[in-house]
Amino acid sequence: MPIYRASQLMKLRTVTPPDGKPDWANQIADVAVDRIPDDLCGPGLYALFLDGALFYIGLHVGEQAGADYSVLHRWVLHVVGQTMRSPRISFSRASLRRLLAAQAGDPVTEALAACLPQGRATDLAALPAHPLLSGAHCTAQKAVFAARHWDVFGPGHEDDMLDRITCLFQPVAAGWPERLAGAEGRERGAWAREQWLRPAETLLVNSFRPICNAAIALGTQRAPIGEAEVAAAMAAALPQELAAFQRAESEQRNAQHAPAPAGVVEAYLDTSDAETLEIAEEEGLSLSELTFRNGLSPAGSQFINTLIDASPAGLELYFTEIPDLRMRIKGQRTIAVRLTTAGERLRCYTRVDPEKCRKLGFEDVAVLANDPMSTSFYIDPAKIDPGILLVLVGASLK
Repeated sequence: MPIYRASQLMKLRTVTPPDGKPDWANQIADVAVDRIPDDLCGPGLYALFLDGALFYIGLHVGEQAGADYSVLHRWVLHVVGQTMRSPRISFSRASLRRLLAAQAGDPVTEALAACLPQGRATDLAALPAHPLLSGAHCTAQKAVFAARHWDVFGPGHEDDMLDRITCLFQPVAAGWPERLAGAEGRERGAWAREQWLRPAETLLVNSFRPICNAAIALGTQRAPIGEAEVAAAMAAALPQELAAFQRAESEQRNAQHAPAPAGVVEAYLDTSDAETLEIAEEEGLSLSELTFRNGLSPAGSQFINTLIDASPAGLELYFTEIPDLRMRIKGQRTIAVRLTTAGERLRCYTRVDPEKCRKLGFEDVAVLANDPMSTSFYIDPAKIDPGILLVLVGASLK
């Protein structure tokens, strides 16, 4: 698979930095080739390197898995976004808070802090709005990476920066369009992403632990990995025989989204614009989970995080577009517990007998007619231990 220097494919353009952001947030990357190489088009995995050292792994597939949809759509964003030079740099509140707590003295973090009303003392939770909180285009991980290499990425080094960043793309196996026969519209991209690309991407990210992937917590990244090792692993990780589209399986999988890694949730929780939603989905945060989480109170967020962390391997948790969070024993179709948001509270639905629920300590238990999840009650996440829901799942088996 070919490896391209960023300078072969794109050029930087200087613009006026937005109000409320550092002066150096002023670079846009534009595609600079008349014809995009064929080997950069269609579904596949990609990796980005600085001086030959890995810093990010991602997956690429268009919404409809177009054969002419180029990975350059991603790379022009990453080259300025992961180096902190984009005018669109912005963070989730949690991610910016983590960055300010972890970093001090470097030129990137100090410039970001200086843009806040009270600098580092700014209460981000109480801050109603700010240009740096206008989305989730960046993460704490990317800011730390940029700060460590500011001698390459900082103002005055734009030409050198593009020469030292290299980009690698591994397309899926040949013949992939035929494997999508029968798929229509967004079904095509969803199938390619989740069936062909997601397992390989997850394996590679967890193995190589690149510093700029949101799933990798600050301080847990591996020492830099070289281009040849990444290229070989990427080629080996992708399936040689691609699963053919099956509508019934696609509909089931598209309706069930596994929880994203905690770091990805933290990084992209405030995501709203379509471009950043695409990056969040690329890293594993589904729109279903994002919508559910955006309806939670702070206590509710902590409750859900603890519940996911505490769930045993034999228990399956997933989000749906309703949006809700469902729990069931792996290998079974029957849902044991279903949660929806309800203001400051969560509403729980279950098949467990109402009297058993009362004995477990749940209050105001109601019986629902014409609903297989016939028992319902509300939970105050600030007062209830999430572990009680695991007990409830156990009670559903009896």
